[in-house]
Amino acid sequence: MGAERGWIGRWGGGAALCVALALYGAYSVPAPPAIRAAEAAIGVLLLLAAGWRAPLFAVTGHALRRPDLPLWEALALPALAWLLWVPLLRGVGLGWDGADVARDVIPLLFLFAPVALVPALRGCGPWAVRGLGAGLILAGLLFTLRWWKDAHWGFGAVGLRAMSDGGVYYLNAPSVLFAAVALPTLALAALARGGLWRWLAAPLCALGGALCLAALAGAVHRSALGLAALSGVAVALWWGWRSPWLWPLLVGVALLAVGVAGEALVGAWGQAAEKTRLTGVNARWDEAAAVVSHIAESPWSLLFGDGWGARMENPAVGGWRVSYTHTLATYALLKGGALGVLALAAYLGGLAPVLWRRLRDDPPLGWAVLPPLAMALGAHTSFKYLDTGLLLTLLLLSDEKRRGLSDP
Repeated sequence: MGAERGWIGRWGGGAALCVALALYGAYSVPAPPAIRAAEAAIGVLLLLAAGWRAPLFAVTGHALRRPDLPLWEALALPALAWLLWVPLLRGVGLGWDGADVARDVIPLLFLFAPVALVPALRGCGPWAVRGLGAGLILAGLLFTLRWWKDAHWGFGAVGLRAMSDGGVYYLNAPSVLFAAVALPTLALAALARGGLWRWLAAPLCALGGALCLAALAGAVHRSALGLAALSGVAVALWWGWRSPWLWPLLVGVALLAVGVAGEALVGAWGQAAEKTRLTGVNARWDEAAAVVSHIAESPWSLLFGDGWGARMENPAVGGWRVSYTHTLATYALLKGGALGVLALAAYLGGLAPVLWRRLRDDPPLGWAVLPPLAMALGAHTSFKYLDTGLLLTLLLLSDEKRRGLSDP
């Protein structure tokens, strides 16, 4: 399978992505209000990593002429072409504000980042996967540390009172949840594989994961915590099955966690239950009903949506007229209509077998990417964030490397 080299060569693409993610976690925010110096630098690094051929061929459909396209790419390219051009032309035709149009189109390109980045990184060897994974973990850890700084390092408040998300919502970044699962997973892998340096690195990885999990618990991110717990149990069972000698250590760590943070754990569980009682699913069903009612007013809207840049009165935010919804499905329906939803379903449907193979063949990685992707693609506005597209890129690259489909 041929590779499209980026502008900076075989190894430079992965390095550019790592630097971009470091800047993202250290200086940007998950949903920046404007393109500032940090965002401009991140954009340049992404372009350097991808080169010009893969992005251009993707948005024009020229990449479909390649005879060796994997299934996911054969579905993603026409889906991107439809979702980019049809809602864009409709939004321009309806006269929506240019800034609102851009705020929709840029996240769409983030979501479809794999069609540009996977071809460019195919020839970078296994270090592309490791570097991208490390960059995502670093971004998540940096976001977490910035949140803790804003919270005045109030570790004792976890489980006692709900802490604020803050004005820029650092913890909504999918990379935070990825780091919360991936770092403990790496700690287990280091212990299982042995060696002095791995044994020294394991506690540091566990500490980083604990910081991320404690932040999510402090801000009462219910779904994220539940998915992280599910993934953690799955990975622990897998490593315990592969290395039975780890069972005493796993049990000891669990007992230590209960002994040290038992009160905080019980308190966090109680806060999550109380938040669920008070807010339910945060008006997601009301929002979905409002979207269906809105697009049903016109057959053109029903088929093609209202285009990029469209706004609607959203009951999930008190009836304010906004340009977003809180789930990818309703967002695609509002902007792209029924045909846009079908295009999106084709794209995600092509990715589903890849995720299943990762869960089956590489459970540590599969269970690390599942929680943030489930949140972003199913229950949260984070489908619009850069790290969602990069997590999909990591998933696809790792699958190709494992199956030997990439260039050596």
